[in-house]
Amino acid sequence: MKNPFKEILEHEQLPEIIKTRVMKDINLINLSIDLADLFLVKSPDVFKTVFDDELDFNKNKSKNRGEDKDPNKNNNE
Repeated sequence: MKNPFKEILEHEQLPEIIKTRVMKDINLINLSIDLADLFLVKSPDVFKTVFDDELDFNKNKSKNRGEDKDPNKNNNE
């Protein structure tokens, strides 16, 4: 089977700006993959501690809000 794309772009070159943009996009994708690999595969404990700390912070924050709204609380204590 004949490749139709070779007929269309056989003698044409893409502009340099398109090549540059494509290479930047590929580099950004590679960086994202490397970061995900680092934090999720090689060091998952770091990822876990970040979310555990965030969950603890949110629990304390909501707990403090509940204490402030307690109508039975005496301000003189």
